[in-house]
Amino acid sequence: MPYYDSVLRYFDGPDASAFSPPSSSLSFNEYGIPSELPVIHSAQLINQTELRLRTNFTVSRATTTREYVFNISHALAAPDGFYKPMILANGQSPGPLIEANTGDTVRVTLHNLMPNTTTSIHFHGINQNGSTWMDGVAGVTQCGIPAAGGSWTYEFVVTGQRGTFWWHAHAGVQFTDGLFGPIIIHDPDEMVPQTDSDEILFLGENYHAFAAELASSYLSPSSQWTPNEPGVEPLSDNLVLNGQNMYDCSIVSTTFTSPDHSSSSPSAVSYSSEDKQNNDTDKNTPLCTGGKAYTTTIKRGTSMRLRLINHSSYFSYWFSIDSHSLTIVEIDGVEVEPMLVDGVHVNIGQRYSVIVQATQPIGEYTIRSALERKCFLPYSTYSSSGLESIGYEARGVLRYKGAISNSINLSQPSSDLASPSSTSTNTMAANTNPYGCEDLPFNMPSPLRPAAAFPLDASSAIDPQYTVDFQFRQVGAVNRIFVNRTSWAPYGHDATLWQALEQDFIPGEQGVYNNWGFRLDQQVLLVPDSEPGTVQVAVNSLDAMEHPFHMHGHTVQIVGWGPGPYTGPSSTTTTWNLQNPMRRDTFTVPGQSHVVIRFKADNPGMWVLHCHVAWHLEAGMAAAFLERPEDLKTLIRNMDPEVRTLAQSFCPARSEG
Repeated sequence: MPYYDSVLRYFDGPDASAFSPPSSSLSFNEYGIPSELPVIHSAQLINQTELRLRTNFTVSRATTTREYVFNISHALAAPDGFYKPMILANGQSPGPLIEANTGDTVRVTLHNLMPNTTTSIHFHGINQNGSTWMDGVAGVTQCGIPAAGGSWTYEFVVTGQRGTFWWHAHAGVQFTDGLFGPIIIHDPDEMVPQTDSDEILFLGENYHAFAAELASSYLSPSSQWTPNEPGVEPLSDNLVLNGQNMYDCSIVSTTFTSPDHSSSSPSAVSYSSEDKQNNDTDKNTPLCTGGKAYTTTIKRGTSMRLRLINHSSYFSYWFSIDSHSLTIVEIDGVEVEPMLVDGVHVNIGQRYSVIVQATQPIGEYTIRSALERKCFLPYSTYSSSGLESIGYEARGVLRYKGAISNSINLSQPSSDLASPSSTSTNTMAANTNPYGCEDLPFNMPSPLRPAAAFPLDASSAIDPQYTVDFQFRQVGAVNRIFVNRTSWAPYGHDATLWQALEQDFIPGEQGVYNNWGFRLDQQVLLVPDSEPGTVQVAVNSLDAMEHPFHMHGHTVQIVGWGPGPYTGPSSTTTTWNLQNPMRRDTFTVPGQSHVVIRFKADNPGMWVLHCHVAWHLEAGMAAAFLERPEDLKTLIRNMDPEVRTLAQSFCPARSEG
């Protein structure tokens, strides 16, 4: 059976006998893209039933095991009508929905059908209590799942969490190519108002080039978009809502290069047997078909919960719906006091649940996910023709039942709209973030499950305090990002977690730099054993741009913030909130500012803190916390020996000899 025929069969079910390893005749380009790609058409690519949570799921206090199978492969697909190589789970992007109740065990078996590329997935926001080796960070908590048929089963218990989360690849920049999907954790005791409908809405961008190619160019002395100027992030060709949008096929793509590596107008190109990305399924599939805008439907007089998830690699967005207010009720899996807003700033990796009330006249209303240009473009020395053509804004439709279809002009960006008349059904919502390039003020809204800040004893080794400084630096001819003088590079042949098991630690000692046998590009901060104390981390931005930071293993408390670097507890520039601080796992650090977080050291593991801009993580913007190392060693000693043996067999450093 030809290799990609077996891949296509694999989309339909988990039968391993349907998969055939690649033949020796299959060739690859320098980024691992095979010479033959199956075509996945739009109707197959996006699973609307799952994204609209029409799954007949039973919310219950009774716990069970939820089993999923993800088959990972390359394919040719067109989120916005422009066909490009993607990395998909079960032929979908967004990928399959993981849906569970609080207390359930989730088991995801991943089969890596990519013939030349290892992979891993991370469950973003899931704290992995007692299961750090299931966190899915390639080179840190595991080695990549081998190519050409390697399999691994992620298994963890969802403990004390509920709300909106997501999963995504955590190997290189694979999630940029489509390897991500939603996680919804239900709880009958969730403190969120009931709505008539409940839907997932991913906000993101779409690059027409393969992400590994973009990352390689970004990290080089001279990128394809800014020759002789290193460290300039690639701008996307389009923005998408739930993985889809329209694209003007007459526009020359900013990132796509034709087989001869020259820029190309997509309308003039179609795949043939001579093309680099050969389409054996349909030789006549055009490269660009124009795409389709996102649309959702609501009945007048009802309410809808929209679960917003930013899956971008570079951009944050200002989300709004014309003529409608939004009520924020959940942030990063934390129920909050309902807060009425005109729009919401959603940074990379963040999730917001907002309630929309259908109180307007029957009609169609524009949904807007606007790129906050002032947050990014001042630092870019070039422009994207695709983004310019859409006014830097993805637009979809909220259609009331009974409305006339296609009654609004989606080609009109919010910045071009005149003051609306009183008779218009499409009055523009506020389309700018009143807080600039930042989240909501960190002291609003308040969590509905109140909890005071974890107490900190500055004189005790049980309560370690850390400062994490990050800044961009020129290293020779290239640009890299340093966290505490270290530019992170994940192991390629091993995992930091397995390295930690071989270190000797002094009980009660907290370490700040590389005091052990880790590499010099492994910034590992030691959280000592003893009683679970409070860890405080001050994240200092020495850069002008805002950055979204994600903490693995913990939902952290945001206890302090202010301009400039953090100078200590007596700092006059730090605003403190110790009464009922906001809790989240992904937070924005504004430019030239600081944010102070706290968490309880009660989850032994290797936990990464990193910028969620994909390009910045590739450039080294990360550190790791080794939490309670002796307890961690005990946890791993008690692992299922077969699971540990399989995990370590993925690491060349541990499988050789």
